[in-house]
Amino acid sequence: MDIFCSEVQPFVPLNLHEVRFWLRIMKEHSLFIKLGLPCDQTDLIREAQEFYNVFEDLEKTVCRVSCETDLKRLIGKIIVAVKNFFCYKRHLLHLLIECRIRGGANYPLLIDHISREAMYFLKILEKIKCDEMEYPVDSIVSENVFWLRIMADHLKFIRGLLDPSEREVWNTSNALSDKFDQLQLHARDFDSMLWHIRPNNDFSRFETEVTNSMVELREFKVTAEELIKECAVLSLIPPLLADHVRREAEHFLEILELIQNEMDDCHQQKIVCCD
Repeated sequence: MDIFCSEVQPFVPLNLHEVRFWLRIMKEHSLFIKLGLPCDQTDLIREAQEFYNVFEDLEKTVCRVSCETDLKRLIGKIIVAVKNFFCYKRHLLHLLIECRIRGGANYPLLIDHISREAMYFLKILEKIKCDEMEYPVDSIVSENVFWLRIMADHLKFIRGLLDPSEREVWNTSNALSDKFDQLQLHARDFDSMLWHIRPNNDFSRFETEVTNSMVELREFKVTAEELIKECAVLSLIPPLLADHVRREAEHFLEILELIQNEMDDCHQQKIVCCD
């Protein structure tokens, strides 16, 4: 189900690795928003800078944390910051889709994209007060729906920021975008078919396809990042954005490995029960 559904929890655990990863992502979102706002939007630019400062301070603080117990003491403060940032992003999105902001470089889909990531991070943080989901498959499938849409968005942003002369890279990005759109639709089919049941062999095959596609996408992003850093491809993509989307691809691959381990455990338990 969609990340905005109250019934859905992310599959990933609440731990230092996740919190450090997402605080850096939130900090960079603040910067991207600030750089993409028209120069006359001084209040929104100031707010974006304030969020950057907040997440930079939180990132530094969490990087000094050495155990999960100390992290739990900070969760409440991080939740407040992420909630406020989510509201700011949705407010900005509404201004854009109602044409109350014109110009700049913030696509409405980009702001929607990063607000979905803020909601996802918020749900990870709120796992501190949640019980484990009765049906892990619901979280597993929803994790796929969330991340496959994120990856498809990335490809659309890359495609839209490439210089029109970069036809080969544009075509590669476009083909991968179509592939990930189809994978997301397939994940949404599983979302309803496997609700409150368990992963089946068809879903296992799908996860293998997703992993293989993600390896291909990760390599594309690594190559694109290198070309951008070397000024060997013409685009409006800053190196930090190329690095940002590459790191998110690598993070999804880590999550896919966790999912595979969980599914292997479920499969072994099923074999034991049958015996």
